[in-house]
Amino acid sequence: MNKRGAFGFLADLISKRRPSINYYLELNSIRVKDIMVKDVLCIHRDDKLTEAAHTMIGAHASSLVVLENYKPIGIITERDFVKKLGMAKDHSDQMVVNDIMTKKLFSATPNMTLFEVHKIMREHNFRKIVVIENGELKGIITQTDLCKAVASIGASHPHPPLVEDVMSKKVLTVSEDDTFLKAKKFMTAKDIGSVLVIEKGEVKGMFTEFDLVSEFFMNPNRLRNSHMKELMTTPVMCISPGFDLFQINDLMLEHNFRRLPIVKNNKIIGIITQTDVARGLYDFIHSHKDYFGDRKPKTAKEPNYCTKKTSNLIVCEKNIAQSEVEAKLGRKS
Repeated sequence: MNKRGAFGFLADLISKRRPSINYYLELNSIRVKDIMVKDVLCIHRDDKLTEAAHTMIGAHASSLVVLENYKPIGIITERDFVKKLGMAKDHSDQMVVNDIMTKKLFSATPNMTLFEVHKIMREHNFRKIVVIENGELKGIITQTDLCKAVASIGASHPHPPLVEDVMSKKVLTVSEDDTFLKAKKFMTAKDIGSVLVIEKGEVKGMFTEFDLVSEFFMNPNRLRNSHMKELMTTPVMCISPGFDLFQINDLMLEHNFRRLPIVKNNKIIGIITQTDVARGLYDFIHSHKDYFGDRKPKTAKEPNYCTKKTSNLIVCEKNIAQSEVEAKLGRKS
């Protein structure tokens, strides 16, 4: 079953259950095998690093499982490129997967619950975990999959946590003329996947770990001499702080965002990542084990958000009908 088929099955299964539901019980009844991706993108440890980057960019994937003799021995992720990519010499195009891959492999089993696998991800600060049974690779489950499982339940919940409750208030910034090496150093030191490019208090763009992998694939030896104004993505999609985590989870999944800066009175006040959302949602649901809510009808069209463009920002705000957004909202963050 492919990824789309798995979630279609999951949605059908949930929709047949009673109208009054409990988020915790619903999530706890789902197993890793129900939502994991079975067609896993793989590579070998001796393959060129540029080939790994090519595969990741082509498939818009954030990781590849590393195989040896058809057995999983590690994983290579976008964050590995940020933290371990050596830029001291002009030989980046000769690097191989083994040079930067994560060799300590943590795994899940097909029958684990989503709360169990989320606990492993949280303890080790991972966003994806391979699924292994009897030494054989069965699939991979990601933080995005965990967020999709929450979204598929589609129930109401009283007083959900707000973006402001879980966002990071310290936003890492660089200037347009700062070098890639400086941005990479900041991202490595803080173990984060993005920096905002700001000039004289104005947001000019964003540089992410996906941008790094993409640039490395196109010209691995150019990166170390590049500046942020050459590498950043613009405009930057932002949100107002009034969203709750269930709403922002839906928005991130719909538009394939993994991070969103937060704007208030035209100033950046923080940033929220999919990691923040996943942790906030699973903590909240776990702490409200006994609450039964109402399932939202599939036909309901509730006010959601709109967008407005200001300079290099596209700001997403609450409480405007969804229909007004579709033609305006871009996909790249």
